[in-house]
Amino acid sequence: MSLNLAALGEQVRTMSQTVAREVRQRDARVAEVRARYLLEAGHEEHWAAAVKYSESSTNWLLAAPVEPFATVCDLPPIPTDYAIAATDGSHIDVDRHGEVSCYLINIGKVYIRYGAQPEARLESSPKLYFAEADLFFHDDTRRIPIEGALLSVRRDVEEGVALGELAIGALTDPAIPRLALQDGTLIRWALANADANVRDHFLRQYLAYLERMRQHAIPVASYISRSRSPEVVGLVRLMFCPDVNVTAQRGANCAQCSDAKNGKPPSCMICQDLIDADIFAARLGEGQRGPIFRSLSRISVEGYEHHQIHFFFLRVGRELARVELPGWVADQPEWVDQVHALVYDQAARGQGYPIALQRAHEQAVIRSAERRVFEQMVSGALQRAEAPAGVSAKRESKQFVQG
Repeated sequence: MSLNLAALGEQVRTMSQTVAREVRQRDARVAEVRARYLLEAGHEEHWAAAVKYSESSTNWLLAAPVEPFATVCDLPPIPTDYAIAATDGSHIDVDRHGEVSCYLINIGKVYIRYGAQPEARLESSPKLYFAEADLFFHDDTRRIPIEGALLSVRRDVEEGVALGELAIGALTDPAIPRLALQDGTLIRWALANADANVRDHFLRQYLAYLERMRQHAIPVASYISRSRSPEVVGLVRLMFCPDVNVTAQRGANCAQCSDAKNGKPPSCMICQDLIDADIFAARLGEGQRGPIFRSLSRISVEGYEHHQIHFFFLRVGRELARVELPGWVADQPEWVDQVHALVYDQAARGQGYPIALQRAHEQAVIRSAERRVFEQMVSGALQRAEAPAGVSAKRESKQFVQG
């Protein structure tokens, strides 16, 4: 046996002891951070102002309070009759070693109505992109390929656009509660560091989808399983910062940290590596939600104030899910209750994850066998059309080895 298990065993024991020690230390920090957060209940306006004065000078994410810090809302009554629409997407990226430049986006769409007139519609909608305008983003001087991370952005936007079209066409009965539900975040994080022209191009499409939903009065929400977001923790970091002075309109400024100047570790480091779920996990019982916060992500706050993304945490079994919703939904208490009830019911029906999103994913996913069939379809069509094509030497070598 080539692996020296005796030597490895000692390293494994050392690792387990280290992990156990770090967990105990982390638990102690979580308890102190949670206690400080609750200590500031009743001072939400003060800390909202601190966020305002700090958002341009901190090097971490922030959230602004919308409801009292101590808010815990029980599960509202779940309606017997309601309708939900959901989408999910997957894609096949451009293969630069392949025969032709193209990519595929497949959107899974699901509509489910519960109650006296139950109905379900499930479908997938594949679209192949191969034209110059599809493969590249053009501005006055550049030609930027749409592939990799940028293709993921395009797929995310198209999931939203498809959800808007589905919801507006299917969720037509205002007499029953209705919801358009997305998987993952409503914040287009991938655009935060994108080129300004690229960001504006895709963000305009996404905001247009949200605006259509607002005009049709169809609430939108998204579900994030096991969220690692640190935005509320970012707010709590301000509570430990010695430099925050709301009266003087002075927020935290990491570049001028007084603790660091005095040779001390920054006080806010007690929050390092903690996540929002650490604050709420022990407070929320089954079906309960925590307070609503407004995300200060720059990608979601540059204009379009009514579309700024808000969020709360929801307990579903062992899961503490982050539920996101646009500002125009968060501003309506009856819609917040509707989102709360319907998202919980969907997650309960799906044994911890919304059943509509599960079904949308099943429609969207492109399996390995389907990828191979797609490649064969492309190759066969090119041959029949007598189109000039050829794979790279790297692809040919792989095919030779596999053969």
